[in-house]
Amino acid sequence: MDGSLALLFALVATADLHFADCATPRCAAPAPARTALQYGEVLFQRERQGGELYLQHHLAARYGRLEPVIGLSVSADGDAWLGAGLQWTGALPHDSFVQLSLLPGLYAPMDGPDLGHALEFRSSAGVGYEFDNGARISLQFDHRSNGGLSDPNPGLETFGLRVALPL
Repeated sequence: MDGSLALLFALVATADLHFADCATPRCAAPAPARTALQYGEVLFQRERQGGELYLQHHLAARYGRLEPVIGLSVSADGDAWLGAGLQWTGALPHDSFVQLSLLPGLYAPMDGPDLGHALEFRSSAGVGYEFDNGARISLQFDHRSNGGLSDPNPGLETFGLRVALPL
């Protein structure tokens, strides 16, 4: 996997802000804070590495359809990643949605793979359903890499199920 998800996020977020006329401060608005928990299977060079728990918190703010988020993940190998960035959520029919995000963060390997750098970018794409009470469930695909900051840059993928609850 390369930087395709990060590029897709940048294009969609920029286009959304442009077409929503977010050049004015009126796009900044409060939004419900959410906390999400994701369990996923980690793949490194197409080999299963084990499970990962990913805790994500969406701050109570929004700029258009962009939300600031912070995240922390810990793998079965003890590897940890901590980051902050933006998530875009677009509506689909029948209370479903699509999400894209990009969060730069710090990676601390323990017994897991060497990703080549302490700074790792986590980009993701997901699709899910939002219930009437604001709770969400989604399937997510994450990719982490150092974005070419150093060599090697092998990347890491996670396929997961995420549950997000409004606070």
